[in-house]
Amino acid sequence: MVGDVHGCFRTLERALTELQFDPARDRLFGVGDLVNRGPHSIEAVDWLERRFTAVTLGNHDRAALNWFEAKLGGSHARDDDWKDTLDPRDYPRWRTALSQMPVALTVETPYGPVGVIHAEAPDPLWSRTVARLEAGSETDIDDALLGFEEYTPAIRRMKSRPVQGLRALVSGHFVVEEVEVTANRWNLDTGAGFENRNRVSLLEINARELRPLTLDVRELS
Repeated sequence: MVGDVHGCFRTLERALTELQFDPARDRLFGVGDLVNRGPHSIEAVDWLERRFTAVTLGNHDRAALNWFEAKLGGSHARDDDWKDTLDPRDYPRWRTALSQMPVALTVETPYGPVGVIHAEAPDPLWSRTVARLEAGSETDIDDALLGFEEYTPAIRRMKSRPVQGLRALVSGHFVVEEVEVTANRWNLDTGAGFENRNRVSLLEINARELRPLTLDVRELS
């Protein structure tokens, strides 16, 4: 499982090499925000079709998807980032890849299910979170991708407790200095794409012990 990549594809590649990742036998999941900030968003999205087993949708991925929708629909979309270098003939391909990213994902492991979501689980019971997101509530989807708009005392209490029905909930979005664990909630966003941080973190979820790895190197151009 990898946290926010934010276009730092080469860093992700080096982290997987260090872990001796074998695409023939290993699965790779992500918490979203594959794109923006770093210099290699195109390669990161390309891996959606080739290497990733599944990646949940992040808010930056949703923004990119909206950009492709606008372009293909004939609407104005500002050309000022990594998408400028794409061949317009490939727009349908990238739109399809991004549109297939789920908002929430459950990964079965030998030691129990692991939930994946970009920012927050809207409900403390995972099965209800999945049901609410499948129902398509825009408020719930915004919470899943951006986090709660207000941190009420009830929400703070909820976030300090385990998500029911899961071995672990893995997410990102909120940048932390080190991989952060609260109850069974793991935050893997250690700042990929930020010049003063640029750290990609991964978590082994198929072993008896959940093992994080953070790679702290400058993304190569």
